[in-house]
Amino acid sequence: MKSNIYSNGKEQEVLSAYENLQPEMTKERGRTMTTRTLSIAVLGAGNVGGTLGRKWNVAGYRVAFGVSDPNGKNAQALRNELDDQVTIGAVADVLSTNPEVVVMALPGTAMDATIHEYAHQLDGRIMIDAANRLGGGPMNSFATFQQHTPRARVFRAFNSISWENFANPEFDGITADLFYCGPNDDARSIVEQLIAAIGLRPMYLGGDEQVGLVDAVAGLSFALAFGQGMGRHLAFKVLTR
Repeated sequence: MKSNIYSNGKEQEVLSAYENLQPEMTKERGRTMTTRTLSIAVLGAGNVGGTLGRKWNVAGYRVAFGVSDPNGKNAQALRNELDDQVTIGAVADVLSTNPEVVVMALPGTAMDATIHEYAHQLDGRIMIDAANRLGGGPMNSFATFQQHTPRARVFRAFNSISWENFANPEFDGITADLFYCGPNDDARSIVEQLIAAIGLRPMYLGGDEQVGLVDAVAGLSFALAFGQGMGRHLAFKVLTR
C-alpha cells in the first residue's frame, strides 16, 4: 500500500491508521459496533448522502440524516429501511446533537444558503464538502465555509466519483482510491477512517490549497463517464513502484 502522495512525514502514520482503523469491534443487528463510536451528521439523503450514511451505519458509526423535509420521499425510504438504527430529522435538530463530523451531501445549488443559515451550528466542526456546484465557477464551497464558518476544519472528499462506486468500491478485487484534501491535523485521520469505512483507499493531496486538484479529478471523472461514454461505474487507482 505504498504511496508517494502523502507528505510532511505522515505516510507511515496514515497508512497504519488505514490498516488498523477500528481494532475492537462487535456485531449488533447487522452492524459493526466500535468501542468508540463517532457521530456523523449527513446533510442530504439522496444518492450520495444516503449511500454514505448507510455504509457508515453498517460500519458502526452513529449516523443522523439532516434533511429539509423529514417526511419526504428519501427520508421515508431511509426510515423504512433502517428503522431506529439512524436518526432522521430537520437539519437544525440534527446539528443540535453536536455531531463530531458533518458531511454536506446536498445539491450544489443549496450549499451557500445552507452554510449561511446554519453557520453557528457548523462552525468549529469537522466538515466534509461532498457537493459539486455545476454551471461555472468553483465546484466546491470552500470560500463560503471560510466566510461563514472560519473555525471549521473543512475537507473536500466524496465528490470525484459517482455514488454507485461508494456502494460498490471494488473493481475485479481492486479497491478504488478516493482523492481528498483538507487540514493536515488530527481531523485528517478521522476523515481517512470514514473514507476507508466506505471501502475506498484514501489518497491525500494536501491542504485546502489543493481543493482545485481534487475538483480536477471530478472533472476527469465526468469527462470519461459522460463525455467518453464509459459510464458511472468508473474510479481511479494510483500505482507506484
